[in-house]
Amino acid sequence: MSKQRLISEIELLIRRDPARRGLIGADGNGPGEGELGAASELFLGAAFGACLITGFFIPAMPPGESGSGSLDSGVEGKFGNAETDGPPGTVVLADVLAGLGIPVTVITDELCESVVRSACSAGIDHEVNIFVSPIEQRAAATWRADILSQDEFQNLSHIVAIERVGPGHTIASLDSGELSAASFSGMQGEPNTPVLPGHCCNMRGENIDPFSADLHVLVEAARLQKPTVTLIGVGDGGNEIGMGRFPWSELRTRIPGPNADRIPCRIAADRTIVAGVSNWGAYALAAAIAVQHDRIELLERHTVQSQQRLIERIVSEAGAVDGVT
Repeated sequence: MSKQRLISEIELLIRRDPARRGLIGADGNGPGEGELGAASELFLGAAFGACLITGFFIPAMPPGESGSGSLDSGVEGKFGNAETDGPPGTVVLADVLAGLGIPVTVITDELCESVVRSACSAGIDHEVNIFVSPIEQRAAATWRADILSQDEFQNLSHIVAIERVGPGHTIASLDSGELSAASFSGMQGEPNTPVLPGHCCNMRGENIDPFSADLHVLVEAARLQKPTVTLIGVGDGGNEIGMGRFPWSELRTRIPGPNADRIPCRIAADRTIVAGVSNWGAYALAAAIAVQHDRIELLERHTVQSQQRLIERIVSEAGAVDGVT
């Protein structure tokens, strides 16, 4: 079997929708077909350094409270934790890239730090630097300026965002065709005035900006500083960094719920892998890169059992949660 055929078979495995989230759909004909092979080929050229961004915080209501208003309470006294989707896949990808001799940096934010550090310590055999962004915007801006001056970013060639929320669209980010065709159901401000607030949203369309550092700004700044940097997105719901590669009009018709207009992320990537579960997408990218480099032995230690142990560890040790339940 050729490498291309094998990678296509791997992609078929991840393009299933067992949770019925709608983005890929039961037919598998949603956005992203063919992106896995193309993304893995981006690592065949010069790769001087890879930055993997992950961590998706799931806010929870404080004990005894109900209603969506608790999401506006900010970080102080926060309830919830980072989800189990994202860090395990990041670990496998980081380990494979490091095994190929590519320096790897993992970035998350302070609310996801404990889960990401737990995952990295459990599943990576190589040295990997971990950087943690503050949530508060002014502190994050200072942190970002410092990070961009460090060697890891001066030598950066690839960024991969894995299950990392990004900001939704605004009216200004839509093209004229999408704007004219939009119904903006449930999004009306003044009568007949469409509203797209451009916030980071969960899959219910709730604003989770207070719980998510603006790491998309770091991505944009890194690519502005070094335009040759390649960006790859991995996601499963449409609200992740990289989903701006696909038309907003297509994503909003596939995402269920009354707030589908505000959920799709506007940040585009060079390639975006869409999977039924984001961890699957990261596993598949790691496997495809190993296949492309004829180094499939790099995958041998990452078994079903090792991943089960890793997930059990980040739940018991760091309190990781399932994003749906």
